[in-house]
Amino acid sequence: MTRLDPEQEVRKALDDLHASYLKGNEYDEGDPIFYRITYRLEEKFGLTREEAARLHRKYHEEHPRRVSEGFCENCNRVVGIIPVIYGIQESDMANMKKAEAEGRLIIGDMKSVSEGRKVAMFGCKVCRGMLPKYGML
Repeated sequence: MTRLDPEQEVRKALDDLHASYLKGNEYDEGDPIFYRITYRLEEKFGLTREEAARLHRKYHEEHPRRVSEGFCENCNRVVGIIPVIYGIQESDMANMKKAEAEGRLIIGDMKSVSEGRKVAMFGCKVCRGMLPKYGML
């Protein structure tokens, strides 16, 4: 069996990890999946987090990263969608508020959930409005 050079091994691992995590949905590599793949790369090759992230970003120079998109009625165009997170523990709130400020998620209104109303699972990355037609809880 022919041994691959280290760069080819990393590329093959990234191809395999993307195929596994995205399972045929190449339009859904949001941040959580990006971080999982980076972590697996770090673990498999004994890399630092920074080195694994650098190699993963380099991989995406040739294979652009895609995230789920949907039509936003407020923006009147197709936009990236981000998850709406409900029921955050107080210990996680600081990290979640930071992620919300960076546009990676929306912190949902727990009052609506406790009142038993249907709530959106996704929001618009541009205007932060709710996108109920893409999933409700």
